[in-house]
Amino acid sequence: MLAVVLIGGAAGGWLLLQQFGDGPGPPTDYSGKRPRLVRTPSATPAAEVVKLRPITGAQLCDAISDAFRKDLVTDGKYGGKDASTGAATETDKQASCEWRNNKMDVGAGVIGHRSLSISVRARSTESQNALEYAKDQFEQDRKTHERRVNVRDGQRIDGRSSGSAFGETTKLAYGDASYSQSSIGHSGLSAEVYVREGPWLIKVKYGGSNRTGRKYPSGDEVRAAAGKVAERVTAEMAKDASKVDASGPCAILSTEDVEEAFFPTVTGPSVGENDGRIKQTTCAWKIVEAVKHEPGQEYTSRGGELHIHVVDWQDGGGSGSGFQFDRDARKYDRYRAKGGIGDTVSHTTYGPREELSGLGEKAFAVVSTTTKPGEEDAEPRQEILVEVLTGERTVEFTFRGTTAGGGIVEADGYQEPVFESDAARSAVTRLARTFLAGLK
Repeated sequence: MLAVVLIGGAAGGWLLLQQFGDGPGPPTDYSGKRPRLVRTPSATPAAEVVKLRPITGAQLCDAISDAFRKDLVTDGKYGGKDASTGAATETDKQASCEWRNNKMDVGAGVIGHRSLSISVRARSTESQNALEYAKDQFEQDRKTHERRVNVRDGQRIDGRSSGSAFGETTKLAYGDASYSQSSIGHSGLSAEVYVREGPWLIKVKYGGSNRTGRKYPSGDEVRAAAGKVAERVTAEMAKDASKVDASGPCAILSTEDVEEAFFPTVTGPSVGENDGRIKQTTCAWKIVEAVKHEPGQEYTSRGGELHIHVVDWQDGGGSGSGFQFDRDARKYDRYRAKGGIGDTVSHTTYGPREELSGLGEKAFAVVSTTTKPGEEDAEPRQEILVEVLTGERTVEFTFRGTTAGGGIVEADGYQEPVFESDAARSAVTRLARTFLAGLK
């Protein structure tokens, strides 16, 4: 039986959520049970706007030529590529690209693991335009990285004999400001290069470890490679924006499609693409109803997140899409029969699996409820999943959140947001029909 690790969750999670010091916060709680207090906006003058160019993970990948990249991370059976694009707004754009090979011939008969990752981000706030934000954030990150230095002149200075080792930061000459830092940890020896190019914060990381021969690649080798990659990425981000045409499965549904099936306001999609042995694409939209309110009024919003996960099984080594679909169906039946899955921290139960018609070759829907046994006051989180078999693909459509209620808390007839399985199923299946009709 083929063992495959499938990417899931919000697209771009693998890298976009861990880059810079002021990264995105925790996922929004769409249970509707914890009203948000809206306060009068700050009186701070608005910052001068700095227009941000569009950028996608695919564009970042293309900035590194195949010939050069293959010197660092070759293609292979035990490798792959990930490209992620964050849900872009006028004030926040981010993208990333990563290559990896777990059994790479690195020369002289040595087999090793190598990975190369790139991420870029630019954002603005009410009080800072994107350029001001980038300057402040770059300096904060630099100071943070200097504080974690625990190796100087080849010797640890923290008195410890284990744990990650970080070398001193080294000033570089890429972009408007840049520096590098080398480290040794669980993932081997790596070099990270940080660059500010105009409003863009850029991070490049390259390195790995060896399965045979010496344990680590040389520090000079990984530092030189990371620097060359950073030079190319910096040059790409200094260019005027090229036109970005939506492509691939995540371009099938428009924002209007999602809003018509649910309700305004929708942002997205975030896009995650994995081009390893099994090709996968994940699209994610955040859906939150806009509630008219006065400054200081307490209100809640119905909404949640819609995810679509497409897996192409045609190169799956003989275990095709039909096998995978049937295995998933049996899995949810088994989970329901044994009363759910989980532990004392989180427990998920499953409703009966419902066969659906009119979607692909076969389809089913299942509703799940997740609770926290140790937290009696925690509200349950509900989700509907619709899985479809279509040709050599399986497609999962999931919505987690609330579908009714919300509004001004003190208003007459106010209802806390709730999840209605029938409404969620109707919205998801409507979008599934549109998506499947456009899937090539």
